[in-house]
Amino acid sequence: MDTKRIQRRLRRLRGELREKKLDGLILTKVENVRYLTSFSGHDSWVLVTAGECAGCRIVERRAAITKALAEQLDRAGKMRRIGVENSVSTAVLGKVRQALRPLKTRIVPIDSPAEKLRRVKEEQEVGEIRRAARIAWECLEVCLKQLRTGMTEQAFAARLEYEMKMRGAKVGFETIAAFGPNGSRNHHQPSARKLRKTDSILIDFGASVNGYTCDITRSFGWGRAGREYQRAWETVYAAQQAAIARVRDGILAAHVDAAARRVIDQSGFPVYGHGTGHGLGLEVHEQPFLSALDRKTRLKEGQVITIEPGIYLPGKFGIRIEDDVLVTKTGAKVLTKDSRYGFSGDTLTIF
Repeated sequence: MDTKRIQRRLRRLRGELREKKLDGLILTKVENVRYLTSFSGHDSWVLVTAGECAGCRIVERRAAITKALAEQLDRAGKMRRIGVENSVSTAVLGKVRQALRPLKTRIVPIDSPAEKLRRVKEEQEVGEIRRAARIAWECLEVCLKQLRTGMTEQAFAARLEYEMKMRGAKVGFETIAAFGPNGSRNHHQPSARKLRKTDSILIDFGASVNGYTCDITRSFGWGRAGREYQRAWETVYAAQQAAIARVRDGILAAHVDAAARRVIDQSGFPVYGHGTGHGLGLEVHEQPFLSALDRKTRLKEGQVITIEPGIYLPGKFGIRIEDDVLVTKTGAKVLTKDSRYGFSGDTLTIF
């Protein structure tokens, strides 16, 4: 545990509590508990009080977690207004209120201040995502050399996840391996479908290092890609580069989203229905989200986001290219750099 880093985070969090006029905050979400304490276990909560302290005290409970919470609040003295993350279930919220009723403590569901702090990454956090990305790409290179016609999506996904684990990383999320028409399904589950000689391939995967996850998608042809696939791939790549070029501190997230959609729309291919990207860190999907529906969110220096436009033609193929990007004051820094892609005739080559 980096005590100084934890103390910095606690000071910033307590500043949020003062702004909201709260006497304390209950953190229940696993990722937020880890962010504030470095504890990576489950079934644990954190009670943050408004008063300053050097660190945290661990309470090993023997009864229900709500009862243990009530005991700690009782010891802390008068705490009339306590925030709780609004991501908690209605059932759990009811139990918290019931346990604290004798203390006359008011429970206020709020957007988690911890998640607000997590949006902007510290240098150490960016480094963990970059390490995860290096491991992930190394594993993909190894697995692509083992890829053969006749291999199933399930076998390829399993091999990729095995390579990540063998390098000391965890699997950030369930790997998507989609061959041929299956690539047109945004969240396809790897199946027993075998790779054919003229298939296209879409791989969406990520490694996790010390809790921080990268998120990468690559698409390519197996054998001769075909002219339609080549034009679609080049369109997606151009859309991604257009979006990355717009990334900088202060820009509306919707403007980055629009830059990618504009390229695809002008090509004549159907514009994708999902967002152009999302925040990345202790969760694979976190704030901010790059969507045409959000006209208020602005990107901030230090955020790590994905840029992932796509083209999906049902019954034919799907193409998505996704990289992880650090927002800087004047632009963007790509964290998931890898080997270059290019077409030779209508065959996509990784070189």
